[in-house]
This record gives sequence, structure tokens and C-alpha cells, in this order.
Amino acid sequence: MRSHSQVSGAAAAAWALSGIAVLFLFAAVRLGSSGLATVRAGLGIWEWAALIVLTVLFVYGEGRRALQQRWVPRVIMRASDLRRQQGMLYRLLAPLYGLSLIGASPRNVMRAWALSAAIVVAVLVVRMFPEPWRGITDLAVASALVWGLAAMAARAHEAFR
Repeated sequence: MRSHSQVSGAAAAAWALSGIAVLFLFAAVRLGSSGLATVRAGLGIWEWAALIVLTVLFVYGEGRRALQQRWVPRVIMRASDLRRQQGMLYRLLAPLYGLSLIGASPRNVMRAWALSAAIVVAVLVVRMFPEPWRGITDLAVASALVWGLAAMAARAHEAFR
């Protein structure tokens, strides 16, 4: 029989992972829709080449190397920590805890907030790109996010079954 603390810890871990997954899914759908609209509007040969090259680079560099190999294991570990974490605030703010935006070492919290700020800056810069380059970039980023989301789901299934 599981204790109340074990159940609430498991719920907090699930909340952390599902909250982060929804963020990724929302961004991937939004960016993917923008990218697909650009593709539907038509691309020239060099634009297709750029889309293919950029997508491969983003999926490999960001999706596989950054997200799957480095970021996802840390998120899964942090979500797992919530199963033992007694602080109710961290459980309520589980997605932020999973992202290391709260409750980590000061160095890791600073790094997580800096990464979040860099992502916001990158989004603002890409929004200034003219079409079709914005849509090409959006589709490449969406592909990397989908890769990261799939890696997180697979790793979570492995870790929590």
C-alpha cells in the first residue's frame, strides 16, 4: 500500500513532466503550423535545401544532442526527485522545479533562467526574419522540439514504470 506522501510525490512528478510536455507540444504545434504554412505557400530549390539542412542540424544538434542527451535526463531526475521532495511549494510548481527554474543549486537556477532568457531572445529574433526564412526556421525548431518531446516521453516511461 502506498502512503499519501508517495502518491502526492508521484502526482508531482507526473505534473512536472506533463506540464513541461504541454509547453513543448504547444510550441511545436505553433511553430510547426507556421512552418507548414510556409511550405504550402511554396519554396524554391534553395529554400528547400535550406529547410532540409536546417532541420537536420536542429534535430541532431538541439533535438538529439542538447535535449535527448543532456536536458531530458536532468528533467527526469528532477521529476523523480519530486517523489521524495517534501516541500509542497515545489510540488505545486513542479514544472518549474523540473526545469530547474526553482529548487536547484544557485548556479543551476541561474543557468536555467539564462537559458530561458536566451530562448525568448531567439524567438524574438526569428520573428523578425522575412518569409520564407521564418517559416523554415520555425519548422526546423518544431522538429527538434518533437524529437525532444519523444525523448522525454520514452525516458519517462522507462524511469517511472
